[in-house]
Amino acid sequence: MIKGIATVRKRADLNDADFHSYWRETHAPLALRMKSLRRYVQSHRITEPMPGFESCPYDGVAEIWFDDLDTLLNLGTDPDYVTGAQADEPNFVDLDALDFLATREHVFIDGPPLERDTPLVKAVFILKRKPGMSVADFQRYWIDVHAPQIPRDMGVMRYVQCHQAPETYGDTAPAWDGVAELSFADYAVFEAYWTSERVQAIFAADAPQFLDAANCTAFLAEETRVLWP
Repeated sequence: MIKGIATVRKRADLNDADFHSYWRETHAPLALRMKSLRRYVQSHRITEPMPGFESCPYDGVAEIWFDDLDTLLNLGTDPDYVTGAQADEPNFVDLDALDFLATREHVFIDGPPLERDTPLVKAVFILKRKPGMSVADFQRYWIDVHAPQIPRDMGVMRYVQCHQAPETYGDTAPAWDGVAELSFADYAVFEAYWTSERVQAIFAADAPQFLDAANCTAFLAEETRVLWP
C-alpha cells in the first residue's frame, strides 16, 4: 500500500479545541466517502512538550492509505474527495501550510496489535535530508544505519519510517523527504526515552549524518483511527 501524509495547521481564527473537534467530528466522515480509501488516521498534536521542537508549525498530520501510488496521486480527480474532504479543508485548515507526502512505510518495531481505541503517544518527526545527499543515499542510510540504533528496550511500542516515494521527485523536490513515527504507551514513557543520555547521544551523533536538522520539525500526537482494519 501507499501512505499519504498531509501536514495540518489550524486556521488562525480557530482555537485548539474547536479545530480538533471539527477535524474529528465533521471532517472525518467526509473523507470516508472515498471508496478507494483503505485506512485513515488523524494524528492530533497534544499539549505536552516535545523538547527541542517547541516551535513546530503544525497541529497534526492526516494519514491516508491507498492500494497504489496512482490512486493517491490522482485524488484531485476523485469526485468523492473533491466534493467532500477537499471542499471542507478551508473550513478548518490553513491551506498555506498544507504539504503532502506520498510515502511507503518501513516498520522496524511493530509492537502489539493496535485496536481502534488503543491509547498511545506518538512522536511525529517530519524530515528533510542533508543538503547534497541523494534521495537513494538518504533512504539507504535511514534504513540501514539509523534504524538499528533506535533502542528496542526503552519503551518504544512502534517505530515506522515513511519514505517519500522516489518516483515523486522531479525538477522540484517535495517539501519533505519523510516522516518518522515512534509510539509510546504514554507521555511519561516518551519523556524518559527522549530525555535519556543514551537517546540524546544517538541523535546528536547520527542526525547530522543524514538530516538537515535545522529544517526538520516534530511534535507529539494522539491518534484518532477513523478507518482502521
